Amino acid sequence: MLRTSTLFTLLLSLQCFGQWTSNQTPTYYEAIESYRKLADDHRKIMRYAESGSTDAGHPLSILIIDGKGQFNPALIQKEGRTVCMIMNAIHAGEACGVNASLEFAKAKAKDPGNVVYVIIPIYNVGGALQRNSSSRANQNGPEEYGFRGNARNLDLNRDFIKCDSKNAQSFSQIYHLWKPQIFIDTHTSNGADYQHTMTLLHTFPEKLNNLQASLLKRDLLPFLYNEMEKKGEPMAPYVSTIGGTPETGIQAFTDLPRYSTGYVGLFNTIGFMTETHMLKTFEKRVKATLQFLLVMDTLLEEKGQMLVQLKQSADREAQTTKTITCRWKLAGEAETVKFSGYRADSIKSQVTGLMRLRYDKNKPYTEEIPYYNKHEGIGETKLPTAYIIPKAWHEVVQLFSLNGINYQELTSDTIMKVVSTYVTKFETSQNPFEGHYMHYSTETVERIQDIRFYKGDIIIRTNQTGNTYLAHVLDPRNDDSFFNWNFFDAVLSQKEYFSDYVFEDLAEEILNSNSSLKRSFEEKKRTDKTFASSSRAQLDFIYKNSVHYEQTQNRIPIYKQID
Repeated sequence: MLRTSTLFTLLLSLQCFGQWTSNQTPTYYEAIESYRKLADDHRKIMRYAESGSTDAGHPLSILIIDGKGQFNPALIQKEGRTVCMIMNAIHAGEACGVNASLEFAKAKAKDPGNVVYVIIPIYNVGGALQRNSSSRANQNGPEEYGFRGNARNLDLNRDFIKCDSKNAQSFSQIYHLWKPQIFIDTHTSNGADYQHTMTLLHTFPEKLNNLQASLLKRDLLPFLYNEMEKKGEPMAPYVSTIGGTPETGIQAFTDLPRYSTGYVGLFNTIGFMTETHMLKTFEKRVKATLQFLLVMDTLLEEKGQMLVQLKQSADREAQTTKTITCRWKLAGEAETVKFSGYRADSIKSQVTGLMRLRYDKNKPYTEEIPYYNKHEGIGETKLPTAYIIPKAWHEVVQLFSLNGINYQELTSDTIMKVVSTYVTKFETSQNPFEGHYMHYSTETVERIQDIRFYKGDIIIRTNQTGNTYLAHVLDPRNDDSFFNWNFFDAVLSQKEYFSDYVFEDLAEEILNSNSSLKRSFEEKKRTDKTFASSSRAQLDFIYKNSVHYEQTQNRIPIYKQID
C-alpha cells in the first residue's frame, strides 16, 4: 500500500496537461517527441521503439516501461512477469488517453514498480494528422483533435481480424510479441447523458477461460469499480441502452473479434475499454482516464502474478481444446447496477417542430437499473486435427503469420482425403462496411473428397494457443470468419458453363444413365411450374448434378484433415 500511496501522490503533483492547457491534446508529432524525450531521460527503465508501419507512412510507436530494464519480451515471459498493453487514439478524436497515458508514464518514471507496460501513444496516426475542431459535433473539447477514420478512412476498431490496414498488421506483431495479460484501449463515448465521467467495457467473461472469467468477475471488476469510486471517479458499465434511456436498462457489449477487446480475448488476454463521456470537459475525461490507469496499476501490482499464471494455464488449455463456442447472444436475464443519470423527458424541438429527447440536468438520480450482461453460446466450432490451406490464398496465410499461428508447408504434391466445406446459404449486406460487403447468416455442408494439394500448401495443426482464433476465422458460419469478411468470394462464382444446343444430347445421355437423377428431374418438372417452362433451368439442373459441373464453386479453400 505504500507504493500505491506514493504513486497517487505523484499524480497530484503532476501538471496533468504538461505544456498543453486543460482543453488541449498534443499533435501526433508533439506526442511522439514527448515520449522520445521521456525515454531518453529515463533510459534505465524506459525505451521508445518504432514497431512496424501505418497507412499514413509513419511508424507505429511504442513506449516500454520496465523497472528491471530488460525490455526483452521473451525474457520477461520466461520470468513470468506481468505485462499490460495500453492503446490510445484508435479513434483519433477520442484523445483523453493520449494525455492520460503520457502523464501515467511520467508517474511511472518516478516509481516504475514491477509491471511491464507497453504503451501505444497514438495508434491511428493518419487520423491524428487530420486534425480539426468540428468532426465530433457532440463532443465537449479538446480545442483540436484527430479524425475517427485512418489514412485509408478505415475504422481501426473494426480491423483486427481482416487486417486491411498496416496499423492492424503492425499491432498484431506487437501484441503477439509481448503477449500481455491485460490490454487497455482508451476511448470517448457517444450516446445518452448521465453523471459518470467514466464507463467501462471489457472482454465478456463467458468467452474467457473459466478461471480467468472467475477472477474477472470476483476480483478485478469489483476492485476497479470500488477504487475508482474511492478516488472520486465512480464508474458505470458502458452505456448501451435498451429502451432509449438508461433507466430502462443497459446491455453489455458483445465484443466480436473485429474489436480490440474481442480480438485479444481470442488469445486469453483480458481486455478493457475505457469510455469517458463526451459531454464532460476534456480535463475531466483525461483525469478519469489517468485515474483508471493508476487504479489498474495498483491492481496489477497485487494480482499480476495470478494473472500471469491464469493466462499460462489458459494458453495450455487452448492447445487441447477441440470444441469452441464462437457465436453468442445476450441472455434475457438481468442483474442490477448502481447508476447515476439524469431524468429524461420530451420537449418540442425548435428546429423541427417535433418532439425531441432532453436530459434534465436539474433532475439527477442515483438508483439501481437493469443490466443485461450475461451471454449464452448459440454456435460451436469443432476443430479438426489439422487444417490444410492452398498457398494460393496468400492473404490468409499472411494473417496466420501475423497472428502467431504455427504451420508447416507440404514438401511434395499429394492427393489427400479431406473434409471439404461448401457454403449452401448466406446473405450479403446491401451497404459497404469498412471496405467490405459482409456476408452473414451463413450455412454450410461438409463432404468427404479427394483433393489434390501442392508443394508449399500449408497445414495448420490445432495443438496451439491460437486454437480459438482458428475456430473463429476458419468456420464460415462465425460472425468474423474469413468467409464472412469476403476473403473467399472468388469461389462463389461459377467459372465453366455450357451451350444449350450442344449440351442437349449429353443431357439426355446423363438422364438415361442415372435413374435416380431422372426421377428427381421429372419430379421437379411436375411440382415446379417455373422450372417446367424453362429449358435453360432444366439443362442447368442436369448439368449441376453431373460430373461436368465444377466442384470448386462454393467450396471454401479450408480443408479438414481426416483423423
